[in-house]
Amino acid sequence: MAIGFINTCAWRLRDPPEERLADPEALLAWLGQNGIGRSSDLKRLASSWRKEPTKGKAAHRFAIQLREAIYRVFVARIEGKAPPDSALDLINDILARSTPGMKLDWSDGGPVWNLLDASTGWDLLKPVALSALELMTGPQGSRVKQCQDDRGCGWLFVDQSRAQNRRWCSMGDCGNRAKAHRHYQRQQAKG
Repeated sequence: MAIGFINTCAWRLRDPPEERLADPEALLAWLGQNGIGRSSDLKRLASSWRKEPTKGKAAHRFAIQLREAIYRVFVARIEGKAPPDSALDLINDILARSTPGMKLDWSDGGPVWNLLDASTGWDLLKPVALSALELMTGPQGSRVKQCQDDRGCGWLFVDQSRAQNRRWCSMGDCGNRAKAHRHYQRQQAKG
């Protein structure tokens, strides 16, 4: 979940990057697609945010801040550096807060985060922060890498390859393009 959330910013290393969580509605859609809240809860929350747009905008703004904080921590780990204190502080703030507006339920044969009265970014995004914490401190944390595509993809991924030498977020996209480009360059050099 954490990697998917980070990757809602596409072409991260370009200027400008492509924002895929463009507004509060896109945030709610992403949450629903990732098992955070039932459809009826998210519709209720969307209705509430239409009546009070400042709440939706605040939750959306917080989501972007949290996403960037999580991203900075992962990139710092990849680079072997300490992350900015501000990134750690934001993640720790959300982890330390209680979330009375949420609880874990069982629905359609699996677990789902039930939004009882979640209306703030703190409540909505606690599962994302927990997912990030588990990944960055668990055995998979050292396998998180950043796509090396020369066009500026910048997506993060968990390298599951046996040799730990994966370089691209996806062979079907960035990897194939990079290999085709190298092949073209070799053919041009042969002349």
